[in-house]
Amino acid sequence: MTKQSFSFMILFMTFLILLSAGIAGCTSQAPSAGPASTITPAPVANTAVVSPANLVLQPQEIPGNFTLVEKGERHASDLSDWARDHGWMSGYYVVYRKNDPAAPSGTVIRQNISVYAEKNATLAVSDTIDGFADWIVKENAMNQSVEKISIPAIGDATGSLKYINKGDNSGVYMIAFAKMNVFEDIQTNGTAADYETAKQLATIAAAKIR
Repeated sequence: MTKQSFSFMILFMTFLILLSAGIAGCTSQAPSAGPASTITPAPVANTAVVSPANLVLQPQEIPGNFTLVEKGERHASDLSDWARDHGWMSGYYVVYRKNDPAAPSGTVIRQNISVYAEKNATLAVSDTIDGFADWIVKENAMNQSVEKISIPAIGDATGSLKYINKGDNSGVYMIAFAKMNVFEDIQTNGTAADYETAKQLATIAAAKIR
């Protein structure tokens, strides 16, 4: 895979998060008319005092066929109005690329971390999953399909989905969860097996939030 195509994949997955958060800010004004939510709620715990850089998945926690390729801080200027309006404070991200030559070109797992004020991290889960799914159903059904996926509870709120581009049948899995005042999403454009890996990594990531 060329450096150019890999860079495009990273930018594309980043765009998804900005898009879903921006959509969420619009859809949160009224009840959703889309599919039934698969968000798994739980009682909200206290606020964690954390640096998001300390919550990233480390190379030793990732399967051996993935390699760290990119990491860095997230900035308010990179985020949606919804995130800023709901008390976004700081963030970090990390990207791991799959090395298996038999895997689809450009397969990655990306972790995005955001620290919010008070309980707004929990709101970000439903707004991200439901908002993105509703947008596809209402605005982009000709080009994409979306399926919400049931997932065991992680932290205080959890949601998951997969969307598929109808043109080339490529897709992305997304897992979103909140614990205390931390919101995270983990994405992969890989296979169902990579999605299972992403679920395991989400559990590991949640355990870091104390």
